[in-house]
Amino acid sequence: MRRLLAAVAAGTLLVLPACDSGGGGGPAGDDLAIVVSAPISTSPWVARSVVNGARLAVAELNEKGVRVGGRTRRFRLVELDHGDSVERALANARQAVADDAAALITDGVGAVAVAGVATPAHLPVFVTFEGGEDIVDENVRPTLFRMAPANRPMTVRLADYVATRKPKAVVFTDDTGYGKDGERDLLAAFERNSLPVPTLTEVATGADPAPVVLMAEQLDPALVVVWARAPVVASVVTAIRARGWDVPIFAAPTAADPLVRQQLAQHPEWLDGLSFVSFRITAEIGPEPFEKFRTAYEAKFGPDRIGVTAGGREVVQPPDWPMYAYDSTKLLAAALERAGGLGAPLVKALNEVAVTGANGDERSFLPRNHEGVSPDDMYVARFADMRFAPVKDDILSGSLPTVPQ
Repeated sequence: MRRLLAAVAAGTLLVLPACDSGGGGGPAGDDLAIVVSAPISTSPWVARSVVNGARLAVAELNEKGVRVGGRTRRFRLVELDHGDSVERALANARQAVADDAAALITDGVGAVAVAGVATPAHLPVFVTFEGGEDIVDENVRPTLFRMAPANRPMTVRLADYVATRKPKAVVFTDDTGYGKDGERDLLAAFERNSLPVPTLTEVATGADPAPVVLMAEQLDPALVVVWARAPVVASVVTAIRARGWDVPIFAAPTAADPLVRQQLAQHPEWLDGLSFVSFRITAEIGPEPFEKFRTAYEAKFGPDRIGVTAGGREVVQPPDWPMYAYDSTKLLAAALERAGGLGAPLVKALNEVAVTGANGDERSFLPRNHEGVSPDDMYVARFADMRFAPVKDDILSGSLPTVPQ
C-alpha cells in the first residue's frame, strides 16, 4: 500500500541510494530503513546535527538489534539532501514511503507538505530542528512528531528575559520559513509581555544588510533581535558592529551555528555579548548523561571543530542538537518493539512509549501533544571569546553548568 501511495504521489517509484547500516550484521534486505532528509549541501551544521545524531543511535541499536514482531531487526540509515528546498524535501518523503521506511527524520523544511505524503502511509516523521508553531497538529498531521524546541516557548523565554527593560526593539528576520515563523512567534511573545511592538525588518538571504541596519540604527532601539538562519545572523551582526553601533543583540538558536563564528573570525570581539535563546544542554539531574553522550559522539565522529580559536586553543562545538535525532531514533526503536511492525500500530505506539534522552531528560509523546521537548527547558546563553555560556542574571540559566568548548 505504501509503494502504491508513493507511486500515485510521485508519478514514479524512486530507487534509494547507497546507505549507512550504522554497524551490525544481518542481510541488508532484512534491515529497516530510516530515511534522513537534511540540508546537507546548504546548512552543514543543521544537517550534521540530524545525520550524526541518527547515525550514532543506529550504530548503538544495531549492536544488539531490535525485537520487532518476534524477530531481531537492524536499521540502515538512508541520507538524502533536500538543500533547503521544499520540493526536494517532498521528493525525499515520497522516497521514504516507497522504500517502506520505518521513519523519516528531518530538520523540518517542508514539514507540512511532507506530512501530506507521510500521513496516508502511516509513516512517522520526526522534526528535529524547525520550531514553527503551525508544523505540529495532532489532528491534521497525526504522524508528525517534533523532537526539538518549538519557537513559541523560545520566543516567550527571550521576551521574558528582556521584559524588565520595556525595550524599543528592532527585529531582523530572513526570507526563509524559519525567519517568518520566528517573526510571528516573536510578535506574540512581545504582546504577551505587554512590550512595545518591535519594528520588523526582513533581510533577504545573501543580500547586504547594511542599508536596513542603517535605518534601524536611526530608530535608536534599546536592543536588536535577529531571528534568521546562520548566514543572515552573521551578516547582520557584522553590519551592526562594523558601524560601531554597540546596541545589545539577541538571537535565535542559530547564533550557535559555527558559520556565525567563522564569518566573524577576523573580529571575534564583535560577537562578544551577543545573547541567544535555546534549550538547556544539560538536564536537572546534572551534566553526567550529556557528558556520556558527548563521549560516545566524539568517539565516533571526533570533536566538531569550528575553525576558530580562543586563547590560542581550538574551539569545538558541543553536540547539543544531535541529541534530538538520536533521541528520536531511540524512541522509534522502543515503539517498534511495542508495535511489532510498521504503519498505524507504530504511530500509535509512539504515543505510548518513553525513553531516557541523551541528556537525561525523558522523551515521549502523547496522543494530544506531539512536542517532545518541554517548554520549561529553554535558557539564554551569551558569547564571550568565541564560546557561549549560560547567562547569570536569569534563574534557570544561572543554575546551569558551562559546557566545555
